Amino acid sequence: MPELFPFVPLAAGSEALGWLTDVLPSRTSEQRIKLRSVPRQSFQYAFKLGSDQFSKAKAFARRNGAEPVLVPVWAEHTLISGAILGSASSIDFDASAADYRVGGEILIWERDDKAVTATIAAIAPTGVTLTAAIGMDFQRPTVSPVRRAWIVDGLRSTRRRGLETDGTIRFEVTDNIDLSGAAVYPLYQGLEVLTEPTERVSDISENIVRATEYVDNGFGAVAIEATKNYADFGQTIGFLAIGKAALWHRRRFLHNRKGKQKPFWLPSFSNDLQLQAAIGAADAVLTVRSIAPTGAYLGRHVMIELKNGTRFFREIINAFAVGGGNDQLTISTALGQAVAPADIAWLCFLSRVRLNSDSVTISYRFRGVFSVSAPVIEVPA
Repeated sequence: MPELFPFVPLAAGSEALGWLTDVLPSRTSEQRIKLRSVPRQSFQYAFKLGSDQFSKAKAFARRNGAEPVLVPVWAEHTLISGAILGSASSIDFDASAADYRVGGEILIWERDDKAVTATIAAIAPTGVTLTAAIGMDFQRPTVSPVRRAWIVDGLRSTRRRGLETDGTIRFEVTDNIDLSGAAVYPLYQGLEVLTEPTERVSDISENIVRATEYVDNGFGAVAIEATKNYADFGQTIGFLAIGKAALWHRRRFLHNRKGKQKPFWLPSFSNDLQLQAAIGAADAVLTVRSIAPTGAYLGRHVMIELKNGTRFFREIINAFAVGGGNDQLTISTALGQAVAPADIAWLCFLSRVRLNSDSVTISYRFRGVFSVSAPVIEVPA
């Protein structure tokens, strides 16, 4: 059994998920080929160690430089309020929203010199069953999933005045799996719609480019030819996850994306279209304030979100000007209920996007709070 690294990290740290996708663009679309069956997971943990702990950590790094170790997934830990007896072969707690695995290990931790791992035989939302008794009594322990990993770049440390040492270790997980599965957001045309507005966890930048080639022989006019029949629209999305369940939700969404491979719908979360008249339940026409030539609406998709939380996703299939600065847009199907302009929270465009990076970092900000930011780019299909 690999040796456990038992020290609890500071709240600051990070986790990285890495996929590998080959993107083959064409004039009208792109093909995305998955080259890695499961994402690679790694942890960057920071520690503040006392003198005794530092000596143990150095000895641990020397012993395990070329061997895999056991590293807890501290972001998915649960504090047990009572005691766990050494004779126990099961542990009752909320085992949802965490990556526990049958045949994998669970950590039972009270302090760094009183911690054990046990092998999981069965998992339920209300706890885990072990293959054998724990063998040691614990009072108010912490339990956590455990991953097998390599120590990358060893132990890096900085001694400061006093008896404490700052240390960092990066763990490269070896027992990686794919957690993708059922959609975690509503579906539209078979793709998830990200219905949560992006958080300002970092600067949000957008960039719209029409890919073109410029041919200049130096004598006459410059010839310009578009290399794609769609615009490259890129931006950065970011989210805060507060609590283990929110982090698990975000993790599942990222696994469903498989890096650059799987697209999703991203609303603009701005009132791109201003509704000028009520919509009848059987109506498939929206009267909106004009923002572009009517041809620019065709083929665009919109999200209509009401103040009561009801959402509709539709495609614009026709458009014409009606005067007075207004346009009428025909949508693919009627909404099925009457909607007044005052009922609308968002009437915005949907963009079909994918991640524009195969690497996503989850930053641990402080206890129970996590942030994720990632670049995305619009794709035609």
